[in-house]
Amino acid sequence: MYLGPAFLFAAFASLFYIPGFLDTPLGMLTPRQLVSQLLFFVFALISLASLARSIELDPVWPWRPGFRRAMNWFLGRPQ
Repeated sequence: MYLGPAFLFAAFASLFYIPGFLDTPLGMLTPRQLVSQLLFFVFALISLASLARSIELDPVWPWRPGFRRAMNWFLGRPQ
């Protein structure tokens, strides 16, 4: 449930990434570059938070009981 938004916001973050941003002095940044990097950081943080929430709650991860139940059913093992 949370894995989809994690990928979606990661894709949004990739649209605003500026290569070599950390090598540029802050005084030489244009307003467009600054806004672009701020949007990158915001979308990247939202993506990481959504990924963390997915790891905590979604049953698609191997250490979750729902995943084990689904795999046992898929492989035909008794529960």
